[in-house]
Amino acid sequence: MIHKIQPQPSRSVQFALFFLYLFTHLLNITRFPVFADESIYIRWSQLIIDDWHRYLFFPMNDGKTPLFIWILVPFQFLFRDHLFAARFVSVLVGLLQMFAVKEIVRRIGGRPKTQIFSMILIMILPFWYFHHRVALMDGLLTLFFSLVILGVIHIVQNRRVSLPVIVTTGIFFGLSFWTKIPALFFLPVLPLFSFLPKKRTFTERLPSLLWIGASAVIGIVIFALLRVSPSFGQLFHRGADFTYPLGDVLFHGKWLTTIQNFPSYFYYFIVYLTPPIFFLAFAGLFSKTYRRTTVCLLLAAFVFAFPFMFFGKMVYARYLFPSALFLTLSSALSLQGMYDRFFRSSVEKEMWHKTGIGVAVALVLANAISNSLLFMGYSLFQSDLIPFVSSDRAQYLEDWSSGHGISETVEFIQKQAQTKKIAVATEGRFGTLPDGLLLSFHRQNLKNIYIEGTGQYPVKDIPDFFLKKAVGYDQIILVVNSDRMQMTSQDRSLVFQVCRPNHASCLQVWDITHFV
Repeated sequence: MIHKIQPQPSRSVQFALFFLYLFTHLLNITRFPVFADESIYIRWSQLIIDDWHRYLFFPMNDGKTPLFIWILVPFQFLFRDHLFAARFVSVLVGLLQMFAVKEIVRRIGGRPKTQIFSMILIMILPFWYFHHRVALMDGLLTLFFSLVILGVIHIVQNRRVSLPVIVTTGIFFGLSFWTKIPALFFLPVLPLFSFLPKKRTFTERLPSLLWIGASAVIGIVIFALLRVSPSFGQLFHRGADFTYPLGDVLFHGKWLTTIQNFPSYFYYFIVYLTPPIFFLAFAGLFSKTYRRTTVCLLLAAFVFAFPFMFFGKMVYARYLFPSALFLTLSSALSLQGMYDRFFRSSVEKEMWHKTGIGVAVALVLANAISNSLLFMGYSLFQSDLIPFVSSDRAQYLEDWSSGHGISETVEFIQKQAQTKKIAVATEGRFGTLPDGLLLSFHRQNLKNIYIEGTGQYPVKDIPDFFLKKAVGYDQIILVVNSDRMQMTSQDRSLVFQVCRPNHASCLQVWDITHFV
């Protein structure tokens, strides 16, 4: 059988971690500028509030399943700050994730201290900390994967499995599909856990495989329920934007390009899990007690990530984030294996030997904690300095997708609207602009405010449809990124600009009243 299910940590410790998690994750949660995808998701949830008959399944037109957007809806009513409301959802997701990981560790043999260690990892490691403070779908997807794994482990631990466990596991799997289409890549991960128990023949493992398969079928059926929307077919039309076709990779040599990026993808995990925790995940391979479990977890991480890495045109770290679940679990269990080998073993060891090993382990863990606290510190107080990998630094801090200047622009519009009617044109049609602005004005009096995207990037002129609607407004402004501003007219003046870090482009606000 799998390692014996262990008792839980004391309730006082769990409560302490509960409140520490909330404090560290809610503090200054809106300091980090809104990201393009966040603005889109929040805006979609607001459109559902305004007209749910029309917009309930609207995200599917952009290849996104709608569950995360639906969850955002009630929280838009609870908090005045719409960005805080959306990110609060991710904080709650992370809180559930922390306890889900604790329970998985407990069921695969992790003792109470190991469970506490795993909870702390979820709380502080950069990969987890960041995704539990931004309103993106990847955190919720990973939580549902964790709940599916809990159900699968329960199935393989018990030769007689109750129907509610099978159905519940299938429901969570279906909800993962409703969160994000890449849940499909989790399918080949599920059978791996049937090999956790030792000394079982294939015939003895077959019932577990069948029950796991039944849960998977339930999940797929739940996913298929989305066919009630005419937009269901649109879910698969965006794949070509992010992945190479199967034939190009296998038969036309694209795999030579994609495998060259593998080191970069492994680097994502090294940076965001910290080097000590990443390499600790592999230490269990040298433990007789936990080798089988470690192999299963490492294979699960690779099997899920491989399709992204092998077929992806551009793979951001968040696409691979669910694999961090298995590496984190493996790290916690590997540390317990090291402790058992060097400190609980019946083999006598010299005191200096134990002391040396203890100091080495303490230094390694201190390095992981210090790296994590540094990341947390920048996130809380100096978000422009967050040590992202280069691709994330570009999308979150430097490119058009970064929300630098959005809050300042909102304040400017609100101030001007107190005394005059103001029309706002922005570059693009959706995303950071104009959605990043519109989300802040939802369910507010817009008598003096008109905001609309021009659909252009770069911006060379102002389209007629906007000019017609802007007639009668006292002031007309254009919000645009400096590297996309190509209007040549002199009938405009720069009101202000907010520049992104690392000498990147600036978000500019131009007064174009005279031009119009």
